[in-house]
Amino acid sequence: EGTLVIDDSYRAEPTTTRAVLDWIQAVTDERQRTIFVLGDMDPLGTQTQRSHRQIGQRASEIVDYLIVQGADAALAGRAALDHGMDPSRIAITYSPQDTIARLHDIGLTSSDVIVVKGGQQARMELVVRALLADPAETSQLPRAELLDDAEMLIRPNRPTWVEIDQAALANNVRQIKQMIGEDVALFAVVKADAYGHGAVSAARTALINGAEYLAVANLQEAIDLRDAGIRAPILCMSYVPPQNIREAIHQNITVTVYDLELARAYDRVAQETGSRLKVHAKIDTGMGRIGVLFSQAMPFFRHLLKMSGLEVEGVYTHFSSADSDPEYTALQVRRFRDLTVPLRAAGFKFRYVHAANSAGTLASPDNHFNAVRVGIALYGLSPSDTVRVPETFQPVMSWKTLIAQVKTLPAEHPVGYGNTYKTRTEERVAILPVGYADGFRRAPYHWGQVLVRGQFAPIIGRVSMEKTIISVNHIPDVSIGDEVVLLGTQGNNRITADDVAERWGTISYEVVCSVLPRIPRR
Repeated sequence: EGTLVIDDSYRAEPTTTRAVLDWIQAVTDERQRTIFVLGDMDPLGTQTQRSHRQIGQRASEIVDYLIVQGADAALAGRAALDHGMDPSRIAITYSPQDTIARLHDIGLTSSDVIVVKGGQQARMELVVRALLADPAETSQLPRAELLDDAEMLIRPNRPTWVEIDQAALANNVRQIKQMIGEDVALFAVVKADAYGHGAVSAARTALINGAEYLAVANLQEAIDLRDAGIRAPILCMSYVPPQNIREAIHQNITVTVYDLELARAYDRVAQETGSRLKVHAKIDTGMGRIGVLFSQAMPFFRHLLKMSGLEVEGVYTHFSSADSDPEYTALQVRRFRDLTVPLRAAGFKFRYVHAANSAGTLASPDNHFNAVRVGIALYGLSPSDTVRVPETFQPVMSWKTLIAQVKTLPAEHPVGYGNTYKTRTEERVAILPVGYADGFRRAPYHWGQVLVRGQFAPIIGRVSMEKTIISVNHIPDVSIGDEVVLLGTQGNNRITADDVAERWGTISYEVVCSVLPRIPRR
């Protein structure tokens, strides 16, 4: 668009980043809009949080728009918010694609100046490349020879890590939104740390790409999102103790009501604070879990009408078997619809009416009402064998480690605790620095196999707390430092969450949630 782009993406540390902000202040005038795009600075050790927050505060005093990309840079965005910068002029992203989308949303003009800054690992030259009017200038970018390298992310310090593909998540969110249409709101379910994918980054990516609302399990999960600077509406779908309602009101968090005495307690607290608490009422249409029984719902709602401290923003139910039993799901839909019609006639004006989880959303538009709650499908995983995500959806999580040792064991040599495995002949094995303390399950069934040099390698012996042994007898040239894929694709083969779930006798939800938070996400 004729915009001037200043590429300072070679590297970034506090001194040079403050210097570029001083330069922006010195050379621009009020007729120009200044847009500062900041990726994670180079590793700063114990000064990481403090330095990024200082940069964010300084940027809020100088630039018109601040776009930050990455977990550390997000601290700068939060600091700018805390320092009073208009939230509409701040964007926090976790991928180059979303950063570029935010830039285009600004509506760039020839009088704008974009300054791009970031550490080497942030790879902010990818953002600059997307902005170039003349592709021939790509050769001038830092690390130009690496721009087409598939290994975009530099590995973290731990030899075991999880890669979260924010571009895949964004793709899935956009496709879900396209599927449900503009008139149906998308509630992005990010409970349980976004099913192990990282709640804060997943929430921001979902919101940027079309989600209107977030849904979590409990108040603490909601507060964690608020503490990260996320201001979108958030629904707590499970029990919130009455003593925590003041905090919910203070943080503008919506809670679920499903019990009359609990609703009265919420109402009392809200009236004491002189505020109104946003609530969604949950109806049990056949799940047998949290929710007022549909046969008792009308009296329940008549009482809610009298509670001036509650703002009943929505009503919802939950499907028990949308992934396997369409007839029972249709029964739940009929029960829910038969209830909402007279409720509206009685004076309730629900902004949101929602029933569909991922399976319900994928199975039929009849389940959508005017909002859907999508969880597992966001992350590119299918709710069941019968209800599958489209082939254009992409898995978001990969789990990788490195080989710590390779050695050849003689015949009849025991492997691992309990000597449950013994070599029959001479056998080459590799030791992996990952175990059940990371969520790499030991029993009753372990992962089964991993990928090394694009080939499947079986796990042998018992999985230890932080070590696992695999057989690599059939794979030539395996050496220390080789990448091993526990979940994801390598070469022409892949290991999916569904593969592991089938071995465990469970569902993919449990597999991705089992990867413990101690494993760094990148």
